[in-house]
Amino acid sequence: SRQQKATLEHIFQPAVDGSSSNSSSISSSASTIQAPWAVSWQMSERNIMWSDELKLRLIKRIASQELQVSEDELEDRLQQLYNLLPDLASRLVKAPPKRVAQLAANTDSIAARLLRLRDIFPQANTSNMVNNRLTLLLDDDMEAVAAAAERLRQLLPQIHVDRFVEAFPLVLDVDDFELALEDARRIMPGTDITQMLRSNPDMILSLQKGKNLIPYDQIDNPWS
Repeated sequence: SRQQKATLEHIFQPAVDGSSSNSSSISSSASTIQAPWAVSWQMSERNIMWSDELKLRLIKRIASQELQVSEDELEDRLQQLYNLLPDLASRLVKAPPKRVAQLAANTDSIAARLLRLRDIFPQANTSNMVNNRLTLLLDDDMEAVAAAAERLRQLLPQIHVDRFVEAFPLVLDVDDFELALEDARRIMPGTDITQMLRSNPDMILSLQKGKNLIPYDQIDNPWS
């Protein structure tokens, strides 16, 4: 569509002179990278090879439009998030632009949420935790998370709950997790469930139903 074409063209810098169309290479620098249609006599959008860099630039452009701010201002806000969560930068290439806009619009509340998470799980790496469940940064009710942590400590007295939730934050849906434990005891009678959670937690967590079916879905694509 015309709107899509305009958006694509805006993520590329204009050529410095007419000779750029004859160049045999494309610079990886964000300031000099050329549009695919600048180096080929015929190019359609569906044939563009979308590198992570190009995807991220388009995502950021759409997110800045969503927030009605300049791309420079969006970048400044995202940099604040990178300071809090260094691993987040590599995740953004998989993010819907609306989600990136939400993150950039809520830097203050995200900082407060991270502090609250560190209070609730003092021995966990909260950066890893939120990378595995990004709803903790925006959507999850922190009082409900604190209540879930207390229930898990009562439910699993012999498990290091902070580290367990860091690796598998889907267990914060405690009702679903308890049902998974019951299913495990029914399917594998006589099995030491606590020992299995230590040695092979995926066996039990794969039984968890609800909005997070298995941990891999959440870890591989936390934006869904």
